Amino acid sequence: MGSVDGEWLNDLLPMPYTEEALAHMIQRVGEVQDYLGRQILIENVSSYLEFTSSALREWEFLAALAIESGCGLLLDVNNVYVSSRNHGFDPRVYLSHIPGTYVQEIHLAGHTVKRYADHEIVIDTHAAPVCDAVWDLYELALTHVGPTPTLIEWDTDIPALGVLAAEAEHADRYLERTRAIAA
Repeated sequence: MGSVDGEWLNDLLPMPYTEEALAHMIQRVGEVQDYLGRQILIENVSSYLEFTSSALREWEFLAALAIESGCGLLLDVNNVYVSSRNHGFDPRVYLSHIPGTYVQEIHLAGHTVKRYADHEIVIDTHAAPVCDAVWDLYELALTHVGPTPTLIEWDTDIPALGVLAAEAEHADRYLERTRAIAA
């Protein structure tokens, strides 16, 4: 959920990736971690709009936030894919710039593609199976960060338990291959 001036939206709002916003986030994350007495994880979001004032790419912003604040990262691979499709960047470049030692959890999910006239938008709905392109990015992410606890998100249009279990087993096969390579 996100809000502006008391108006609530059902999705997270984008933020400008500027040095000023980064300094603000480093301070806030530090305050939360100090209060809790433990490290928190920050998740990359799916986005549909970008600020023209952004001086940093999202992956640069997240990497700097993790390094400067000491927080961990929750890498949502589907969100990387969704944002890459909506903004036209290479998701492999994104993953290569995330400091792997900070990634402590990975999320996978399905998404929905909507077409409006001649424009296509990819929406992070958590309402479908993980697509092949996201599985490919997951495999790449694991080669970069190593075996990492992974969660399949499926929040709406929830299918039978067997379908959910099959998605989890698919992720487990990738994790096992990564563990075998690391051994």
